[in-house]
Amino acid sequence: MRGAASVAPIRVNVVSPGMIDGNLWSGRPADIREQAAAHYRDAALLNRLGTEPEVAETVLFLFTNGYMTGSTLYPDGGYALR
Repeated sequence: MRGAASVAPIRVNVVSPGMIDGNLWSGRPADIREQAAAHYRDAALLNRLGTEPEVAETVLFLFTNGYMTGSTLYPDGGYALR
């Protein structure tokens, strides 16, 4: 038995965000950051980067919904659908 089922009733969920306009990318060189952001915007259905508050809202949802377990949420602007 592996994954969430092996530790039930403890809840296990995953948040897998897309490219986020935030602290992680802020330290990268501007040309590399903009090239990656342009590629991501072109590929994501919403044509933009996510924000740190949007990822935080996803995490809060998982914290507050006691019925969610064994799930992966993708706050990625539709990138995974391409």
